[in-house]
Amino acid sequence: MPPRPDPGAPRPVLRTLRAPDGPAAHRVCAVHPGALASGEWSAVAGRLPEGTAFDLLDLGNVPEFLAAALDARAPVVPVTDLAARCLDELAAAGAVAEPFTLVGWSFGGVVAFEMAARLDAAGNGAAVRDLVLLDSIAPVPAFKRTDELLEPAMLLDWFAMYLAAKRGRPLTLGLTLGLTAGERRRVAAPEDGLPQVLEAAVAQGVLPPGTELAGLRKLYAAYQGGLSRNNRSTAPYEPAPLDRALTLVKPAGSLLPASGDLGWSGLSGLPVRQVDVPGDHYTMLRDPEAVGVLSGLLAGSAVA
Repeated sequence: MPPRPDPGAPRPVLRTLRAPDGPAAHRVCAVHPGALASGEWSAVAGRLPEGTAFDLLDLGNVPEFLAAALDARAPVVPVTDLAARCLDELAAAGAVAEPFTLVGWSFGGVVAFEMAARLDAAGNGAAVRDLVLLDSIAPVPAFKRTDELLEPAMLLDWFAMYLAAKRGRPLTLGLTLGLTAGERRRVAAPEDGLPQVLEAAVAQGVLPPGTELAGLRKLYAAYQGGLSRNNRSTAPYEPAPLDRALTLVKPAGSLLPASGDLGWSGLSGLPVRQVDVPGDHYTMLRDPEAVGVLSGLLAGSAVA
């Protein structure tokens, strides 16, 4: 009988989700933010053409990054340090020897952008064939927000999307709560709306009857800890624009659906290519239609 894995042992930051039978004709490297399990990428990886390698950089397996989400007093890991760690991992595995597609999801897109910037600055920019960002918010002043400036009702909507994704069931929050725009603005803190979230989640079968509010509060605290950690990590980061094209994949249920290209036009010397897909911020890697678009995009196929 094989020995049981040690739950306290360090988990690898770089993992191969898809290894081709022979030499890789193309390689995709994805930066995963760690909010949901890294298995979210499995459907996209499985749809890639034969001969395509898929490597995953899981930020959730960087101990210092994880610790900063669990304890607000813990120091955050700067975006620049995370990018350097990811590039070191890829270099050690020989994954930057040939041009590859670099993709980042959510906060992972910010790290992916800095990785591309570092390769450009080192004269190795040709290593990144394409830079693809999945509903990532650009680290530019117009889009940076401290925790205090985030609208509580918006955070409730984000948390509802996250909860629905974790439970694998859709959850409509705003319609169930029946909040008008004025009422949404009067939600003083996200925690004040958690009883309504619980009511909606139970009514729609996302959570079982009898679920206690204390458990939902604990889950929200963990979710908010991750958001706060990402905000603190991004706050001092002031990147210069890159003279390269980038692609923004924006789901119908984006974190900021009315905010255009999420600020990325300010960080690219070329027009930002925006690709719209079904799903929301947390489910775009599951939606069958979105998976088809993403797999074609990452493989270098044309996307309408």
